[in-house]
Amino acid sequence: MNDQKVLVFGVDGLIPELVYKFAEEGCLPNISKMMEEGAATELLPYISTWGDVNWVSFLTGQSPGNAWKGQSFPKSNKNNLLGIADSMNKKCALVHFPQSVSTGGTDHFNFAPFYGGKESAPFEIASPRVFSTKLDKWPVKEVKESLGWPPTSSLAHHEKNNRSPINKNDEKLTFAIQLKNGSEKMVSIDLVDDKQVILTVDGATKVDLMVDEWTNWVTVRLSDSVEGSVRFKLVNYDFERRELDIIQTQILQTANLSNDANLEKHLIDTYGPFIQSWTIKASPEELYHETSFEEAEYQAKWLADTALELLNNNEFDLFATVFRLNDETHHTSLGQYDPASSFYKEEDSKLYEENMRKSYIILDSTIGRLMKEKNDDTTLILASDHGDVPNKYFCDVYLRLAECGLCELDESGNPILEKSKAYLKDERGGLEIFVNLEGRDSTGAVPRKEYESVQNAIFEALSTWIYEENGYRQHVSALTLKKQHASIIGYWGSDMGDVIFAYSQGFVWGTNKKDVVAKVSSPGANHGPQIPSARTAHSSNSGIFVITGATSKAGYKRSSNTAGPYLMSDVGRTIANLLGIKNPPTLDGRFMADLFTDV
Repeated sequence: MNDQKVLVFGVDGLIPELVYKFAEEGCLPNISKMMEEGAATELLPYISTWGDVNWVSFLTGQSPGNAWKGQSFPKSNKNNLLGIADSMNKKCALVHFPQSVSTGGTDHFNFAPFYGGKESAPFEIASPRVFSTKLDKWPVKEVKESLGWPPTSSLAHHEKNNRSPINKNDEKLTFAIQLKNGSEKMVSIDLVDDKQVILTVDGATKVDLMVDEWTNWVTVRLSDSVEGSVRFKLVNYDFERRELDIIQTQILQTANLSNDANLEKHLIDTYGPFIQSWTIKASPEELYHETSFEEAEYQAKWLADTALELLNNNEFDLFATVFRLNDETHHTSLGQYDPASSFYKEEDSKLYEENMRKSYIILDSTIGRLMKEKNDDTTLILASDHGDVPNKYFCDVYLRLAECGLCELDESGNPILEKSKAYLKDERGGLEIFVNLEGRDSTGAVPRKEYESVQNAIFEALSTWIYEENGYRQHVSALTLKKQHASIIGYWGSDMGDVIFAYSQGFVWGTNKKDVVAKVSSPGANHGPQIPSARTAHSSNSGIFVITGATSKAGYKRSSNTAGPYLMSDVGRTIANLLGIKNPPTLDGRFMADLFTDV
């Protein structure tokens, strides 16, 4: 096999069943062509079926026991794919890839890493926002439970509580862009006619704003040395009533987004400012949700432009990114589309199906461009870290631990660590429970001689966790393992918890501060907490892997039912082989040999 360059267009949460369905309908001509010219297979995610842990394994070629420290806690690259590639002078570019994979200790390029934790990216100047003269058009939504991990997270539903007022003072209209450093940039609005307004940003910059059109990019200066770019869209306007709604994009710095100032300047000067997130949630229930597809399409084009530039013109050997629109449409729509969901209604399902289909069509257009413009020596990979399946029940693991005498909680439902025998770490994904061990943990409350008995108690609390509904009993945990047995699922080492588990299909992490387990109150879909093999007739937790290049088999589709799925770490091992890195002994994955003609 001759050495290849590799372009990984990763997609958060792409569902194999929907790829095949939309392709068969003729909606994805480019992905269909990619599968005809290349090979496809499913990927089995690791526990938890979270993006970070699986993208880490995907790109390092190592299982979580070697590669996974925690969300936003990258480990050393010394013996993984990135480290080995660097030692062989193979240039890699990570663009908008999860921050849990760094390029530390290498000469690789790392641009605008995605921060999945509580904190925003350090290069974000302002989050995206909607400004309105009538905020009451967005009624406050009743939230009966919080889904996601950590327990207070709203990531499971991709909520964007980002609406602010347009103020009317002495017949003047103004709004304030809230900056992350606590300051603000004032914007005044002059109404020209029934189609146009003029914004004045920070008392100086004039911006013409037309109905239903995006403005050009405008510079926002944070200081003499820090500036960013923003654009606006006038999505609703009533000239006579002086009522309007304006979308402001996310504002990222135009410098210091990467570890190579010259290269990042070239990319931004050539292809425009980059955005990591869009303003409106990609849900048909949201006002102006069509703009989420417009902003996501801009991002997808930017990522494709950059991939082609770096691989075709800048002597890079590997490009990897993650595009996130599809995952968001699954979270907002799969629960109303999949008949396995408790919230499915046939008369509404087409609306939500179309919402997901739009995200797949945008992806397909991007893949078509990459296929057309990549060089012949480049292998293109379209892949996802997981899929999604509908939610049915939420589970409060801390209440379960408290119920079993393993944890003491405060009034907010958080563990009082000094009084608890067991706890979870936010960055480890909510499926690993730690014995609060004396001498190991800073708040250690369990003497070392009691370690085994507490570990056994945690195991019993999870393995005997039953939810009964209408006389039907279900195990909440589909799989429970002690640390010493977790190597069978790729986990080991000092970073992992003392007990690891995965929720049964339909059960997700969450809390309403009172129920140990209860039905979810609104439709949705999840991946992280449920067992990786969760599947319905229309969706699954599986990831997908489609590859086309000089040595890939044409029209080959591996059957996971008869041959078994590949694992995330297998991808890293396969990328190494394509790059000409032969049989690296420190990678855990196996080469995906049956997808290729020249092995």
